[in-house]
Amino acid sequence: MSHAVKLENEHGISLPPSLISNTDVGRLIRELEAVDNEFEQQLVRTPDQPPVVPSLSRSLAALCQQNNLQLADAPTRTELRTKLVSIKDTAPVVHITFATEVEPEILGQLVSWVRERLHPLALITTGLQPAIVGGCIVRTPDHIYDFSLRERFNATKTSFVAAVRGALAKTPYIQASTQQPEATDGN
Repeated sequence: MSHAVKLENEHGISLPPSLISNTDVGRLIRELEAVDNEFEQQLVRTPDQPPVVPSLSRSLAALCQQNNLQLADAPTRTELRTKLVSIKDTAPVVHITFATEVEPEILGQLVSWVRERLHPLALITTGLQPAIVGGCIVRTPDHIYDFSLRERFNATKTSFVAAVRGALAKTPYIQASTQQPEATDGN
């Protein structure tokens, strides 16, 4: 049984998993402006021929395919640019800090999961902090959730130290080496 819920968004557009952060959306806006300029140049150079869609990045191509958009249509480009600017300015951003670099495939899965369950236009920024050892720290506009190994260890440090001391006390070698040497009389 799937727990996924189809969340609606006010922009009527869905973002592909390749659009992860505000930076990606900004890059897409600049690319869309370049595409718009290319179409305008084509109209000036060859007004009697239909415009040819220039080569697109994977992200823009995925966005157009996923939303069934035709970039040859000027009003479609204008509307898409307006929606992307609004998304960049208003979409909720989740910041996730990891101990190591995250594989792009894993990050894509994480973005898909967040958009399915939390908000369909959520953007994610990532950071690195090796001191957390493992896991991650998630920051939303309202909360900080620490799922790091460091935090887990700190929360259980007392019981962990007691368990290690108990195990060491049962080890014969440790018992023998912790005993104080007997004093000699100097003879």
